[in-house]
Amino acid sequence: MPKRFPKDDPHLFFYLHAGDLYCHIQDLKLVLKKTEEIEFEDHPDELEYEGLISDIFPDIVRKSFVVLLIIALETEFKSFCGLLKEIESLSLKWNELRGPSLDRFICYCERLSNVKVCNDNTNRQLIKGLIEARNCIIHNNSSIEFFDKAKEVVQFAKAVQGVSIENGYLTFSYEACLTCADIMHAFMQDAYNAALEKYPKK
Repeated sequence: MPKRFPKDDPHLFFYLHAGDLYCHIQDLKLVLKKTEEIEFEDHPDELEYEGLISDIFPDIVRKSFVVLLIIALETEFKSFCGLLKEIESLSLKWNELRGPSLDRFICYCERLSNVKVCNDNTNRQLIKGLIEARNCIIHNNSSIEFFDKAKEVVQFAKAVQGVSIENGYLTFSYEACLTCADIMHAFMQDAYNAALEKYPKK
């Protein structure tokens, strides 16, 4: 059987990428679930040690999960636009555009390829908030104080149950992490559905 290329069968490649993303997110959720189930041995003579564990776990795991979600999202932006570049024979790469990754992705898809990847402003604001939450975790140690996009992070926390600001720091419940994964997947699935509609099955 001859090798297929995106330009020859765009529908197939977008379909396969959408399937890969679904599997990847399910794997991330499974790892999070198993990590949440970890129990540490009792150390009755080391109360300070126990306090340290309770302070950083599972918070550090949940925030790592959010960071991994955005890494996966930006990887999807790159591969999705890469498919469009090859299919449409575009000379411009998505990362040659200026601005935040979300804006570049939407601009590349909708203006250069006429693929309407984002028709729901609510989903767009949730993704934007999720990205800023990741940025807050990485660049400001989860503190909204002096974080330049604190307003977006606070709005995101209000919109997603289980995401909260406690003593000025961003926190996530286990359920909120799963919701964040669903938000990310729903956003990209809408994009893949738009591509599948533009490039129907042969």
